[in-house]
Amino acid sequence: MKFRTIGAIGVLALALTACGGGDDAKASESISKAIRDSGTQDMALTQKQADCIGDGFVAEIGADQLVEYKVLNEDLTVNEGVDNVKMSEGDAGSAADVVLECADFREAFTGMMEGMPEEARTCLEDELTDERLKAFLTATFSGDENSPEAEELSTAVQECVTAGMGG
Repeated sequence: MKFRTIGAIGVLALALTACGGGDDAKASESISKAIRDSGTQDMALTQKQADCIGDGFVAEIGADQLVEYKVLNEDLTVNEGVDNVKMSEGDAGSAADVVLECADFREAFTGMMEGMPEEARTCLEDELTDERLKAFLTATFSGDENSPEAEELSTAVQECVTAGMGG
């Protein structure tokens, strides 16, 4: 049984990847808007966090490169097919760093576990290390959804949830 939240985080992470052209301000705003529009009620990011990610992606990866990755269209609007983005390893790592610097991804993730037994929440907090989250996000941004890091995180989350439910 796949834990769907991991997939939802991957989609949100990919939605965080929007930019383009030469207009950095417009590219950043497109990213920020895509983040705000794609957030679920349980995992919504603030305006400040979304703007930070938009600015960070433009600064670290560059608008032109994000258009190359087809994250944004030539008119700097977010590409609807953003879930198939495959960044280089270096850019994927930079994207992961930006996300982790701008938003408390661990808190957003564990916040989705509202009502979960304390044992499961504690387990998740222990398993969701910065290193593991960075590896997961880097794999996601590089298009490697079947990476060992993604599988490892999915397995750890499933084990925490199962342990928290007494099974």
